[in-house]
Amino acid sequence: MEAPLVLGLRLLHQAGREALMSRYRLVELDDVTQVGRWIGEADALYAYSPLQVDSDLITRGKHLKVIAAAGSGVDHIDLEAAWKSDIVVTHAVGAGAISVAEHAVGHMLCLAKKLVGMDRAVREGRFEQRTESRHHFGELSGRTLAIVGFGAIGRELARIASRGFDMRVIAVTRDGAPVEDENVGQTMSLHEALAQADVVSVHTPLSRTTRGLIGHAEFARMKSTAWLVDTSRGGVVNSDALYSALAEGRLGGAALDVFEPEPPPTQLPLLSLPNVVLSPHCAGLTREALQRLSLAAAHDIDCALCGLPPPGLVAPKSWVGSRAAALSPRSEPINQLGNSQ
Repeated sequence: MEAPLVLGLRLLHQAGREALMSRYRLVELDDVTQVGRWIGEADALYAYSPLQVDSDLITRGKHLKVIAAAGSGVDHIDLEAAWKSDIVVTHAVGAGAISVAEHAVGHMLCLAKKLVGMDRAVREGRFEQRTESRHHFGELSGRTLAIVGFGAIGRELARIASRGFDMRVIAVTRDGAPVEDENVGQTMSLHEALAQADVVSVHTPLSRTTRGLIGHAEFARMKSTAWLVDTSRGGVVNSDALYSALAEGRLGGAALDVFEPEPPPTQLPLLSLPNVVLSPHCAGLTREALQRLSLAAAHDIDCALCGLPPPGLVAPKSWVGSRAAALSPRSEPINQLGNSQ
């Protein structure tokens, strides 16, 4: 019998590729438009942006049993359509947490030390800029950090900020439940946290309930000296509201790794502001994170195809209950190191 077919965009790391190839036929594509040609034969789909897994693609996947997101975000997958078709959806939650948390700290340091502008000044022969800007340099230590969305990334960021920079950390959770974490000082509502924070770092997924989570009203709550750091998803922060707050001096600065759309248009007003630090949605793209992400996705695919609940399962509780009875192990899965157990 022919091995099941795993289809998708190119694996983020060789480790995940080797793990899957030990058991499955693997078709990797560089062109998202070619996915439709193969989807009818695929048992599993490995997906990340710019591939949009919509209801039409899902319907055409007659043999599809699992869709694995390459990272923690699943906003590029039509979850309702997948669940209606009894397809398992997974994400590599936590695999890129350290990398994204470190990137967020890097953005904060860029804002505090004016690193982007100082780099440019030295390259342009304006060494005296250090003297002219000395009253604008600052420290992270002792500042209050509000972390909006307290999952794996939020916990890593709290650890780094609290232990490395002696920052006071406020957690903002999805359901308002108190956080039990030694690196967190308090859990607050978003409304309360925004008013107290010197830095607001956003780490929540994009969904119907989080789209526009931080907009005009939220920026009005923040200190005029505060910074916003966004490494979550474009759309969680209202870019028009952010531009207005920055341009009008009602916010001290911002650092963005995500946009909507991506890539952002070069004429986007935010890109012209001097108090904005930018990066091209690369927070989780370290060598170490890519290896963990690819192995996590490979492990989830293998579990689902073996009839086992994958560790990265994304599903409502009602779906999990009905699906669990249908999951009956057919073989032992490969582990996250790519070896047979």
